Amino acid sequence: MKAYLLHGALDIRAEERPDPEPMPGMVVVEPRFTGICGSDLHYFRHGYCGKFVPKRPFALGHEFSGVIRSIGSGVTGLTPGDEVAIDPSMPCGTCGHCRTGRYNLCADMRYFGSASCDPHLDGSMARLVAAPARNCHRLPPGIGLAEASLLEPLSVAMHAVRQCGQPAGKRILITGGGPIGQLILRVLRAFGALDITVSDPDPFARQFALQSGADRILDPTAPDAWSTIAPFDICFEAAGSPVALSNAILATNRGATVVLVGTLPEEVSLPANLIMNRELNLRGSFRFANVFEEAMHLVAAGIIRLDGLVTHVHPFDEIPQAMELANARQNVMKIQIAS
Repeated sequence: MKAYLLHGALDIRAEERPDPEPMPGMVVVEPRFTGICGSDLHYFRHGYCGKFVPKRPFALGHEFSGVIRSIGSGVTGLTPGDEVAIDPSMPCGTCGHCRTGRYNLCADMRYFGSASCDPHLDGSMARLVAAPARNCHRLPPGIGLAEASLLEPLSVAMHAVRQCGQPAGKRILITGGGPIGQLILRVLRAFGALDITVSDPDPFARQFALQSGADRILDPTAPDAWSTIAPFDICFEAAGSPVALSNAILATNRGATVVLVGTLPEEVSLPANLIMNRELNLRGSFRFANVFEEAMHLVAAGIIRLDGLVTHVHPFDEIPQAMELANARQNVMKIQIAS
């Protein structure tokens, strides 16, 4: 089969790989839609993502849906031809984090399209992918394959919102109007947030946020941008920017919660005394746990909307061009690969 492998920064090449076989408890899926994620872009732009440094070429792609082509022994409830959404997380299931339900923190987590585990696990930028049957969720009525490939980033957004407690009735700031910021916005709107502001220096992202349901938008680079706004009860830093994080902390109310979602540089300066004397709650949010199936049913029921988030769709053989377009970040929100 053909797969597109990351060899280094700005270097993705088509290569032939053996077709995967369905081992016991596994299925082979033909990806139909793959979303390009912010972590995919980190790998593409820099050759690594945070602390995850590839040791060998591998296929990116963990936001995907597809059709089951074959099943291994012991698999029940799934048959060839089923349309499925794939939860890309494969924790060990036995460590303390897994046993307490926080399996996203599992040190032995295996994740599609990631160099976080060794050997690296090829993702969905390939014609076929072998996946555990338990990770494959048959689509209910009300959600198609294109929407289903957005369930992974939606789960990231839902997990982030869960870090802040109850958002209903709160004034909320989201720094970063990329796909995760836009999805956090849509989750917050569905869950009853009172007033939502999205901050981003990109005019396209700001206007997109208004269309997604933001009450107001903010250009953080404008003179006196922060001088006239009232303090926020909850802030989500979804830009992966030290400046955005500082802005979020400075814009908080006393006792507010700041949730870190974006991938930041390893070392960031923080206004520690401000965090102390305002008694701010600084929370990390990494990947997700226990929300994927719920996210799928909320979309199928029409409670959370995903329409309009995808701005560009490229065929499988244009993966390098799609990555270049996503990296350019000009009038682009979410890019999908369609097979």
